Amino acid sequence: MWSHERQSRILEELSRDGKVYTNRLADLLEVSRETIRRDFLELEECGNLRRVHGGAVLSDREIPPEPAFSDRMTANAEAKRAIGRHAAGLVPPGSTLFIDAGTTTLAFAHELLLLRDIRIITNSIEIAQLVAPHDTLEVLLLGGKPHVEVPATYGELTLSEIDRFLADFAVISPVAFDATRGATDYELHEAEVARKMIRCSRSCIMLCHADKLSTESRVAICRPEEVDHLVTDVKADPRFALPRGQVHFAAEDEAAPR
Repeated sequence: MWSHERQSRILEELSRDGKVYTNRLADLLEVSRETIRRDFLELEECGNLRRVHGGAVLSDREIPPEPAFSDRMTANAEAKRAIGRHAAGLVPPGSTLFIDAGTTTLAFAHELLLLRDIRIITNSIEIAQLVAPHDTLEVLLLGGKPHVEVPATYGELTLSEIDRFLADFAVISPVAFDATRGATDYELHEAEVARKMIRCSRSCIMLCHADKLSTESRVAICRPEEVDHLVTDVKADPRFALPRGQVHFAAEDEAAPR
């Protein structure tokens, strides 16, 4: 189990119970107590928990929940369109894409309608409905349990179906992206899908408007070194950088891909 997967599980247990114990987590995750203590230290440095004798408790730091999907549809709309347009230009013909559910990835999918010979595998019901009528593109909607808030599928069936494919790109829109911590989501089930898509892809494209940069949410998706391309907008700090990947700053007047 990767460290960020283990830490996501720790945060899940902590969110449910309010306190976690070192010995119990070591048995549950089949690792040493020293490994759990190192995870506690990293999570405490990020402000996600506070270490106490024998375990950890919830941090006093407040992590705001993600706004409702309907509210996010109109927020930063121009920036999302510019990000989607630039990201579509990174995708060569013949590519297979995983795309997770989100308002920025939906804007990206709109730009893909201008391309040909692209195969899309997504858990987003809206993206699947958008692409399905276009015979120049191929789309597969991953099975799973539909979510009430976000029009998408999640759960064990969704994760197992992702495992059946190897994509050229995973296109992911997280809640937050920090240059040290990496990409994070507020909800565990959303982070699990994004993480699995990245694991089953050759390359990762992360879509983040400027407000998401240098911020954190509560569940880890991936480390910054796992990201090949991060596409943001021109309002972002031009000094923002990845350990090995490339940062793209999309302008609103950028030409659409052909």
